Amino acid sequence: MESPAKYLSYNFTYLRQEFLDIIHDFSEGLRLEKFQYAIGRRLFKQIQNHINQILIRLDTDFVLVVIGDFKRGKSTLINALLGEAIVTTDVLPETVTINHIQYGSELKINVYLTNGGQVQLNKEDLKSEQLSQILAQLPGSVSHLSIEAPNEWLRGLRLVDTPGTGDIFKRFDRQVHSYLLKADALIYVSLALAPFGESEQAFLQMSVIPQDFPKVFFVLNRMDDMRTESDVAKKLNSTYKKISNLFPNPQLFGISALDEFCRTQSLSRPNPACASILEKSFHQFRQCLDQTIHLKRDLIQLDRATDHMEQMLQEFENSLLLLGNAMQADQERLNLAINEWEDPTSQLYEKIAEHIKVMKYEINQFGEQACQWMHQFIARIESEAINRISHFKVEDIKKHFQFFINNSFREAIDKCLTAHEPAIFASYQKAQKAIFAEIDILMNTSNVLNKNDENTEVDCESSSISFDTFEILSECDTSTFIAELIIRQIQGLNLSKQNVVNYQEKLQAGLPDFELALVKEIRLLYENIAIQIQQKIENSYSQNMEISLSIIQQAQEVHTQEAQTVTTTNEVLQEALSVVHNAREQLTTLKQKLGFEDILEVV
Repeated sequence: MESPAKYLSYNFTYLRQEFLDIIHDFSEGLRLEKFQYAIGRRLFKQIQNHINQILIRLDTDFVLVVIGDFKRGKSTLINALLGEAIVTTDVLPETVTINHIQYGSELKINVYLTNGGQVQLNKEDLKSEQLSQILAQLPGSVSHLSIEAPNEWLRGLRLVDTPGTGDIFKRFDRQVHSYLLKADALIYVSLALAPFGESEQAFLQMSVIPQDFPKVFFVLNRMDDMRTESDVAKKLNSTYKKISNLFPNPQLFGISALDEFCRTQSLSRPNPACASILEKSFHQFRQCLDQTIHLKRDLIQLDRATDHMEQMLQEFENSLLLLGNAMQADQERLNLAINEWEDPTSQLYEKIAEHIKVMKYEINQFGEQACQWMHQFIARIESEAINRISHFKVEDIKKHFQFFINNSFREAIDKCLTAHEPAIFASYQKAQKAIFAEIDILMNTSNVLNKNDENTEVDCESSSISFDTFEILSECDTSTFIAELIIRQIQGLNLSKQNVVNYQEKLQAGLPDFELALVKEIRLLYENIAIQIQQKIENSYSQNMEISLSIIQQAQEVHTQEAQTVTTTNEVLQEALSVVHNAREQLTTLKQKLGFEDILEVV
């Protein structure tokens, strides 16, 4: 008879203490005077700040971010989980906010502004009509809405209810991305009738995958729109296959947040025929979520903390190698490097400007290609829509034509941006690498660069460059200028049953001017993308140069000492590298324990 399988597990208290011991030993080891003298006070302080941030993150509430496009039922889902109407579902574009929901002994609602101000609200103020008036009168933009509620499910948890990530709310995209960096787990909500479209998949690929979340819950909401249980099963199966292309073995739940909320509040169910299966599916989702939040959240937070420490160790090792290289240079080379960095007219900055110029030219050429595509698209609009407009009823033209034209052109330009995104990313990456290569040549740090490339080559697509590119493109608001152009084109054209043909002729006659205005806006759009990428690159290399300059100045200071001091400093740097390697080995062992799920067979 075979022995039963056994699972190996570890006590979380011991794992946490093991992690704290690793951080403590690493931190205390660097406190030795010889290390502080060798690496410099600035780099030492930077490392200590990173350590403090990791420890603070480890002791904060578990952060669960709910994300998805607008009108996916995210707020209804939160209310269903809480069993009461905590957040408003009566949302209009002008009343959308990012909501923080956490436990409190009594209900408290505050609006926090980006300028530091705050306004206390009551529950009635959350209704769209009242909230829109309040937000319009505030002397600054809103950072977020904070809600504290005496709900037991919220203990030790901070829920973040984000606005939509689609075209309507591009102004929130930067904040949404920043919340992803702070999240411990994620709920991504999509619609059963239109699950995980191209824009949603792009967001997941560019913004969620690079974060490497231990837990991502995919929710297919509004399953009450499905007619039968068979339709539910088919939709879940096809959606699972779609998500699996991005996330192996995804946790997908088909639910109806509205049905669950109505059930808990004893209200009429939206689809009584599927009430039983909807209740069962939500129970399964809640059970899995509760297991993560209440049983595994400490492990997940610890896992995220180990990731952050791993990143910190890599950055520190690169700085040590950079300092080691600088120590090999003579005083003349160090002075040359410092002068090149401090003089904005130096050859270094001339070469950087040339790389940026090439990058901007390439992106502007993509804009010219987009203009050619739009020329072809306008010809199609004329032949397939404007030339056929007389076949439609005047009422339908008045009701739908302007919306159709506006939506068609907006989607066309968005598709141009999507098509060019890989090429824009490549141009951005090429310029970034070329600029850093110029800095490395000046620093004579090729071995550091090569080592860093070995560590990051596999994850190139998930780099910060990719993240920045997506962030910049996601903020390109094409809807505003398209709407303005369409209104300018159509306004003043009177439409009646008697003059449909005349209306059509005027539309045709105005197309050349419309195309000229559209081309001008598209060129400006791509120019702005190039400028924003330039700013990203400049910020990136400025930070790198600031750190490197500090390291070179540290090397220069050591070089002014006696030869024996220089030799001793080089030896200490090797010891510091050993401290880093030792901490990394211990961290690797700990991460293996955190992810240990193998079955042990009893012999």
